[in-house]
Amino acid sequence: MEDSSHALLQGDTGDQDFSLTGPYSGRGSSGSKRRKAGDIGGKGKADTRRKKVPKVPELEKRVNELENENLELRLQLKVGIETAQRDAQEKWKLTRMLEEMVSREAPNDEIEKVIKAYVKKFSDYGEDRTESINKHMKQLEKLLFPTQTTKMCMWSLHQDDDFYKSDNVNDGGDGNIWSIICNVIEAKEAQKEKIKLHRDDAKKMAKDLRFTIRECEDLKKRMDLKNAALHEEMKELRKVLTAKQLAKFILWVNKNKATMAMLDKLWSPIDELKRGHRPLPENGK
Repeated sequence: MEDSSHALLQGDTGDQDFSLTGPYSGRGSSGSKRRKAGDIGGKGKADTRRKKVPKVPELEKRVNELENENLELRLQLKVGIETAQRDAQEKWKLTRMLEEMVSREAPNDEIEKVIKAYVKKFSDYGEDRTESINKHMKQLEKLLFPTQTTKMCMWSLHQDDDFYKSDNVNDGGDGNIWSIICNVIEAKEAQKEKIKLHRDDAKKMAKDLRFTIRECEDLKKRMDLKNAALHEEMKELRKVLTAKQLAKFILWVNKNKATMAMLDKLWSPIDELKRGHRPLPENGK
């Protein structure tokens, strides 16, 4: 061993050829063939891996997860203080542009472009505000639905008498849901009877939950109708005025903070609701 090590240190490699033309050069050697075979095999395996496409249910699940994450992130951005500051800066920028255009007598077409950007961002029926409302409604609907634990409790208490008659669970752990739950929590007979006393309350809660979810859906429809009606009304009013006149009105509203504060006290939709609620017509008009 020492002799071979010494020989290597001295540069004597014996019969082994480490030159560019020797057996390790890759020219026709068995080692080269093995490496080529390995390369081909590795390439084949790589091709096989590339051909393996995820199943549709897996892709759909991942898409849903990404959509939920995206929704949560966008909601967090929308309700933050930084967002309010950013909106205020953008509003100030657009009003300054309108003010500059009005002062230099810019063409109506040029002013109209800025007004469209203003309406999209800051009007009641604008795309940004509508999108924000839809996100919050989706989040609200998600929060209204019971958790899995609550859902299981309510479902278990929302069954006919036959559901609670079987308490048997075989050695394999098979049985109906009621018997399995009782077996898992090791419920005593007295506890089972007390649990079943809550069946009527569970049915009432399930009914209330369905009503709440329908109210949420109805609220969403009413908001859509309100925004559609307001959009149509404002569109007709905009036809009466020129873009320059609309710009002057927007600037006046933004500059007269004291007048707007007084308007909030003089008129409020909430006050009208207190005086008498009038249902919104189906066509939103």
